[in-house]
Parts: sequence; structure tokens; C-alpha cells
Amino acid sequence: MNLFELNEKIFFFLNQKIANPFLDNFVLFVLIPLFSLLVLVPIYFLLKGKKFLAIYSLFCGFFLYWFGHAILKPIFHIPRPLALFENVRIIGPWHESPYSFPSTTTMLAFGLALPIFLKERKIGIFLLILAFLVGFSVIYCGFHTPLDVLAGILFSLIFIFFFEKILKLRLPPKS
Repeated sequence: MNLFELNEKIFFFLNQKIANPFLDNFVLFVLIPLFSLLVLVPIYFLLKGKKFLAIYSLFCGFFLYWFGHAILKPIFHIPRPLALFENVRIIGPWHESPYSFPSTTTMLAFGLALPIFLKERKIGIFLLILAFLVGFSVIYCGFHTPLDVLAGILFSLIFIFFFEKILKLRLPPKS
């Protein structure tokens, strides 16, 4: 089995085999509203005086979203699962652009969560769990494949890693 066959197999497992009305409602009415915490936590840090962390997290999340949507998706031109496969279940209020790879929703989630995870572990772990649930949700709802989500995570990790290196070179050490 090659990578693309595995991608399709995992997609249909998550999109159809485990699908049920309870999970549909849980994703739509619990998880999706909960994802707003990925933006609300940095705003909370901003209000609590942790301005750098808040701005850093918000910048990374929204920059990665823009970069994926404006630069990467037009380069790769990989269509959404609905165009790739037959019998895809679509649920939820997701915005649909023509291209799927990488998942910019996942890039946004990890871009918001990773900077906080690196500085504030306890809340960061919670945000990373939410970010992984974002990835699960976009596959379950039929808008992305597992490869789209994994690429979104990978692009986010690479960006945050390099941005962290630049920050360590630029910022004076804490005394």
C-alpha cells in the first residue's frame, strides 16, 4: 500500500466508518465552538500583560493561515476530498476553497498553540490537544485528508522552529 492509498484508507475510516449522529453533533456543537479558545487564550494573555506571548502566538497562527492559503495551496493545487474521492460525507460550516493541501485550518490551530506550548506548558498542552482535534475535525467533516492535516502540522512546526531560532538570536537572554 502506498502513501496515497493509506491516505484514502485513513480518510474513509475517519470520515465514514466511525461516523455517527453523536459524533457529528459533538464535532459541530462542542468541538468547533471550543476551537475559539485557540484565539481567546492569546487574547487573555494580552489582557494579563503577557503581550509578547500573545502577539507571538496570534502572529504565528494568522501568518501560517495566510501563507498556506495564499502561497502553498496555489502551488500544490491539490483538490479537496470531495473532488478526489467518491461518497465523501460533508458536515459542518467549513469555508470551502478549491484546494485542500495543506490544511490551513490546521496550520492556524498549531500556529496559535505551539508558541504558547513552548512558553506556558500547562495551557499549551491543552491548546495542542485542541489543535489535534481541529485536524481530526476537518478530516471527519470531509474537508481535508490526513496528508493535508499532517502537512499543516509539519509546516507549522517548521515555521515555529525557525522563528524560535531567530527570536533566540535577536532577543537578549532573560536575567
